[in-house]
Amino acid sequence: MSKPSHIHPISVAATDSDVDTGAARPKLMFFGDPHGHFDFVIRCVQKYRPQAIVLLGDIQAQRPLQIELAPILDLTEVWWIPGNHDTDSEADHDNLFGSALGHRNLHGRVVDIGGYRLAGLGGIFRESIWSPPLEPAYRSAIDRLKVIRPSERWRGGLPLRHRSSIFPDEYERLAGQRADILVTHEGLGGHPHGWKAIDDLAVALGVQVVVHGHLHQTIDYVADGRLDTNAGYQAFGVAPEHCLIWPRPPAPLDGSPA
Repeated sequence: MSKPSHIHPISVAATDSDVDTGAARPKLMFFGDPHGHFDFVIRCVQKYRPQAIVLLGDIQAQRPLQIELAPILDLTEVWWIPGNHDTDSEADHDNLFGSALGHRNLHGRVVDIGGYRLAGLGGIFRESIWSPPLEPAYRSAIDRLKVIRPSERWRGGLPLRHRSSIFPDEYERLAGQRADILVTHEGLGGHPHGWKAIDDLAVALGVQVVVHGHLHQTIDYVADGRLDTNAGYQAFGVAPEHCLIWPRPPAPLDGSPA
């Protein structure tokens, strides 16, 4: 994959009153799946100094995440959700979940970040656990553990692979809260490889915006006709080495057309 030479902002709908025109510093930047490559993230943060960034899964840090992102830790807050590839190996898992930034995992919770309430749902739907709208095979990690032989457990718990599986009880607990922005690894139902369950979660949370990774496409769901303009929220997919800026700046940050 060729590496872009500049930032790729997506024009996010926001009224003039939503934008602090006196501040050049973005509030939030969302980055598509790094897959172990952080140069783009680091360059963007060093140039634009956002208040916070969110990595949208499939991070696959080759070293503990705080080491990979050491050049920007004093410049911004780093938050993340896990993707399916973050449990491909013990190293993928430990360099993320076991890093000094492990507590910045947004999965299954709502956190105030940059003046917004962000809800996170990491991981993916797996048929062996839950493939909505079908009935789940297991409602919780505890239910799954009950039928796993001790020899199949990883570090005394779920198999490593299922540390990035979405369980219904996690989804339902999140759906009972309120948020402004939902970040997910899975895509929305308007994409052939997405899930209506993500749209349903957005509605339950009452969010303004949904942002996801995983599909390796930069998508504006409303502009592309994948989401009805009356849905009540906007939705965006973010490809690797692309980012989404929220709220939309008064002028494009890289000088390209809005």
